[in-house]
Amino acid sequence: MVEFLLILVLSFSLVSGIAAQDTRVRLTIPPEQAPDPAWRREFFKETLPLKNRPQIVSRKKVKDEVHVTLKNTGETPLEYYGTFPVSIQLYQEIFRRGLWRKSHRDWCCLGKEKYMLLPGQSIRLEVGFSDEERGERLLGEFREAGTNRCGLIVLATEV
Repeated sequence: MVEFLLILVLSFSLVSGIAAQDTRVRLTIPPEQAPDPAWRREFFKETLPLKNRPQIVSRKKVKDEVHVTLKNTGETPLEYYGTFPVSIQLYQEIFRRGLWRKSHRDWCCLGKEKYMLLPGQSIRLEVGFSDEERGERLLGEFREAGTNRCGLIVLATEV
């Protein structure tokens, strides 16, 4: 029985002209799966989840970057950290064994500053993917000003 299944899988790969594994992986990646709970356990365990989540208005690929426009549709200001207003601190997840898994967060020796996204305001963020990874997504951290609420928002996904 195992030999029959192996022959069937190999036959599909040869007939279709594409690797069976690539097709399967692309079909199973859930881009909007919630962030890996390991982030909250490691960095945000003393906080509550966001009530006011910024809304993704658009994502546009520009050269080697993705420009993500977000809007604060809530009633509380949202804070985020970055080296510049358009470059938010990123949290990277890699797709492994059927799930998005915590990889690393960026760090910059130039330092991070706090920026504010006021109610009704929009911002365009510029994010870039790693050259070494495939099946990567980038998240940004937002905090509700004056509260103990924070959360990660999926900004861009590359499969």
